[in-house]
Amino acid sequence: MKKLSPIAYRALFFKHVWRFIGNVASPHELILDHAVAVSGGLDSMTLLWFANRLHQQGKIGKVRALFVHHHTREGQGQDLAMIESFCKQEGIPLVILHAKGLSPVDSNFEAKARKVRRDLCMKELGANEMMWTGHHLDDSYEWSFMQRHRSTSPKASIGIPVRNKKILRPFLCVSRAQIKRLSVFEGIPYRDDPTNKDTKYDRNFVRLKIVPLIKERYPKYLKFYSHFANFSAMVMKISVMNRSGASELFAYENGAIILGRHFSDIQIQEMLHHYSSADRGEIITPIERMLRAIENGKKGPFHFSGGMEAFYSHNMLMIYRQGMKNEDETIASVLSQLSNNALSQMTSFNKIELEQAWKNLLQNPDAMRNMPGLVLVLESESVCKTLNTSVFDPRYPKVSAICKERGLRFMTIQKCLDVWMQKKEKLPKKLKLLPLYNLSNLFTSQ
Repeated sequence: MKKLSPIAYRALFFKHVWRFIGNVASPHELILDHAVAVSGGLDSMTLLWFANRLHQQGKIGKVRALFVHHHTREGQGQDLAMIESFCKQEGIPLVILHAKGLSPVDSNFEAKARKVRRDLCMKELGANEMMWTGHHLDDSYEWSFMQRHRSTSPKASIGIPVRNKKILRPFLCVSRAQIKRLSVFEGIPYRDDPTNKDTKYDRNFVRLKIVPLIKERYPKYLKFYSHFANFSAMVMKISVMNRSGASELFAYENGAIILGRHFSDIQIQEMLHHYSSADRGEIITPIERMLRAIENGKKGPFHFSGGMEAFYSHNMLMIYRQGMKNEDETIASVLSQLSNNALSQMTSFNKIELEQAWKNLLQNPDAMRNMPGLVLVLESESVCKTLNTSVFDPRYPKVSAICKERGLRFMTIQKCLDVWMQKKEKLPKKLKLLPLYNLSNLFTSQ
């Protein structure tokens, strides 16, 4: 990303953070109003600018700014003046809240000020409004480091939560350096808080004294911390990623299947290492490339070291050893012998019955050999068009050839269920379907 132009960098930044937000907040929540807590610093000012641009693009509801005046240092008046000028320029409503009883000489000033800010903002927050704060990946790492040395709570040691009820932290997927680069490109004003250089505060001590040593020795520390934090949250079952449905893992002797709209790169890495013939190695970068390719509509196959391969198909990621033989030839052999009359007498399924058929397949020890779980759709052309069926699957070339020759159409069971739910008003309550894994079972029993 070093050679990206400002326009390209801005586009990628927006795409990355918007995807992150979509994994932790529902579409219904995003159309609500949003209050951004601003201090005048780099992170919160850039977040306010970013949120306002999302609102202008019609992606989220109305945006306003909340500023808490601590009355503990002279510079805050200048911070407020800058924020007022920016909000006026951008047409963003600004609410000024005043803290009482704070003193910078208190031994617990940081914690006390944080609680006062939070309480004031939450009291101001509307019933149908969410609050955004500018915490980023560096903040979370520093918090995690401090908690590991002063707390016994595994949950606290993961870092700052991406989400806490109505509080959302969209920048926890980017670093401070990435935020600063965007602010420079866009000319976003901000002011540095001089107290950020005072190492008597724990956070500043970690940031200024310890982190530079770690960064020098381990330049990719933030990257690996983010993977560790995501995986730990998933293991502890406290992850809020992909609120539309958490991923499910099904492991078999010859491979694994991950179902969901969001795939954990750490989870993928563990599965690749588990089935690989090679020694453990760093494969996060190839995994990230694969996930970006999937996001751009690619299916694979994606190749990894150790003789491993992955293939994506409608909310499903298959991980297996290269050369794994599936039931393409077996199913094609049986399908070629079935007459049109026999096909016309196949069983009809309602949604519940098809869901049960899918569960049965996933519980089958030979499930990997039948993935991605194709089902023939023996319905009219109009129904097939509504379901958006296909005549080709790259993992089943022989079955695809027969279907194309005979005018048969198919799709995956998962996609069929999803489209059926989305377009239920346009589709019958029962569909005449033939799960193709039944043909492989039929062949085996003969």
